[in-house]
Amino acid sequence: MLKNRAEKKTIMPAWVRAEGPASDVAISTRARLARNIEGLPFPCRACDADLKRVADRVLDTIHKTDERFGRFYVLHPRHMTAFERLVLIDSHLASSQHVAGGSYRPVVLNESGTLSLMVNEEDHMRIQCILPGLQPLRALEVVREFDTFLGEQIQYARADNYGYLTASLSNIGTGLRLSVMLHLAGLTMLGEVVSTLTAAAQLKISVRGLFGEGTKALGDLFQVSNETTIGFSEKEITSRVRGAAEHLIAREREARRIILHNKKEEITNLANKARARLLTARALSGEEALAHLSTLRLAAGLGIPPGISATAFSELLASMQIGATASIKRRGLPIAETVGAEVRRARQVREKLAEESAIAQLAFSEEGEPCN
Repeated sequence: MLKNRAEKKTIMPAWVRAEGPASDVAISTRARLARNIEGLPFPCRACDADLKRVADRVLDTIHKTDERFGRFYVLHPRHMTAFERLVLIDSHLASSQHVAGGSYRPVVLNESGTLSLMVNEEDHMRIQCILPGLQPLRALEVVREFDTFLGEQIQYARADNYGYLTASLSNIGTGLRLSVMLHLAGLTMLGEVVSTLTAAAQLKISVRGLFGEGTKALGDLFQVSNETTIGFSEKEITSRVRGAAEHLIAREREARRIILHNKKEEITNLANKARARLLTARALSGEEALAHLSTLRLAAGLGIPPGISATAFSELLASMQIGATASIKRRGLPIAETVGAEVRRARQVREKLAEESAIAQLAFSEEGEPCN
């Protein structure tokens, strides 16, 4: 049930639209499987004819999906606007390398915004499920069901001794990369985030920035995931990542309790300054915007006004055009954002904060109405 993107469709993944378990700290959970088609060269070695063969094969298979997965849309990044491509990156539906990769590299997204598929990125298929909050088991179940369906139609490249064969040695085996995005603003404020994450790394858990390996932890956001896939079962990987995420969530919640008890005035002042800056700025870099929004999200989680809701924070996170810049900096290339991008970002943040204020005022008015 595949539909070409003929009409305008808003790209809004499920993790942005709703809150999930432990959403005070956990932004989202992603389960991603790397798969390749038997007998065809990896994308890095493929010619255009090979890439087209892969894309045609995958899209033809998606046409045969049933109601379990809903309707799918095929998005061709090279035919999308620059803004739409950036939203794909910020929503973690595609990588910056993928959207800039050229022909025969579509992104497939289901209508509910839970399942997506990058075709001809580093591997022939990067199948992923992203859910709001902490849901590693459910994310794995969803992506495995879809993977099983695809595997019934497409012969995957694998070896008895190694498992699934992938372009990167770190993905050989199960091909599973399970990650949880966490907002650790409390630990950062107390100066404990480095020691806490170092302890997590000793459990063979990888800690990355907002947009993956080599990127900075913008907005106090960190991704925890499994380091390797070979030698571990999917159950073991899920257990390790879930355990590490739950430990970090517990530590973050304890840090927030300490802040509320000992540093309430400080966080209140920081939140007021952050909001004032965001409301008056006429241009904002991605790093500055996320730093202030992180403070407001922390304040809201502590019940301290002014703040910003978890959902509004995620909406901005997925649409502020930050991912491409972060990915380019990861590769060591110099880049400066255009003034226009910074102006648009500042306006977008102001509008979202105004919207949040209007909603809060309406709720206050309704609560204060006299009863007849």
